Amino acid sequence: MQFMNMKNFKYIYGIGILTLLLTIVSCQEEEFEFGDVSAPTISSVMTNVPSQGDPDYGTGNVFFDLQGDDIITYIVYTGDGRSESFKFDGDSPAMINYSLPGINTYTYTIIAVGIGGATSSTTGEFTVFTDLDDTTKSIFGLLAGSTTIDSSKTWKLDAGDDPGFYGVGPGGVNVPQNDGDLVYWWAPTSADFNEDCLFNDELTFNFDLENFTLSMSTDNMGDTWYHDDYTPGIPGGSNTAECLDATPPSVSVAITNANSELLPEFTTDRAIELGGDGFMGLYIGNATRKYEILSIDCNLVSLRIFFFDDEENRENAWYLRFRAVEDATDCGITLPN
Repeated sequence: MQFMNMKNFKYIYGIGILTLLLTIVSCQEEEFEFGDVSAPTISSVMTNVPSQGDPDYGTGNVFFDLQGDDIITYIVYTGDGRSESFKFDGDSPAMINYSLPGINTYTYTIIAVGIGGATSSTTGEFTVFTDLDDTTKSIFGLLAGSTTIDSSKTWKLDAGDDPGFYGVGPGGVNVPQNDGDLVYWWAPTSADFNEDCLFNDELTFNFDLENFTLSMSTDNMGDTWYHDDYTPGIPGGSNTAECLDATPPSVSVAITNANSELLPEFTTDRAIELGGDGFMGLYIGNATRKYEILSIDCNLVSLRIFFFDDEENRENAWYLRFRAVEDATDCGITLPN
């Protein structure tokens, strides 16, 4: 029988004691303390909105100057459905941009976050002016006459001896003909197609300077030209295109991207988008309210709109051309290059 010598015994004994101590230490629960946790204090919030004459006027930029104690970070709920977070720095105001055009009032909430996640909050209100982009502003001015004062301008279908004021053509890609014009499958003159209830419609675009908004009202002289796909559902209608009693609504107007498939020289790539049940002269369904602006100047605006309520079917489009009732050759407004 072999016996363990004293040296080895002491070594193993020492290892055992050390292991036991480590086990005891590792089982002890560590405790951490933040110390006193108190909510941060918001002493003031200044919303600096650029005034007329300031370089930032019209940009929609608003500067939030937050002051307080024990603040680490803060969250700004902007009042238009967004929120943005910032590290607190009492010397550097936070800048937030508001892109909705016009003069708009927003109610914001700021939540200050301190040690341990403690919070404090405050709420306020401000009004800021955001200008339109240059192209949209020019289109507003061309349609309504001005964007520097309250203004209105009336348009009618440009019925005459020149075709193209009303007709049908491709709805997506439209390859120009040899003479440089877009293709029309059907483009009558007023001698070929004469419907007073369509030709007499007066469309008036109204610009409201205070709210920086555009709207459109229609005087149809009592009748509206309905496409034959829709006359069966109209009181007094049949199965053919015809004039029927109607009162077109006054509607809001927005200028949006057209996402056009045309070559750049044949479109502005912007669209007149009507609110509600708005339409321009020809009634071709409530869901189709987006009119691509092919060209526009002081006197003429050429548009196209896809067939009918389904914009996914872009194979066919109506082409329309309107003329200003009062000659406005020298209106002084052009689209930017």
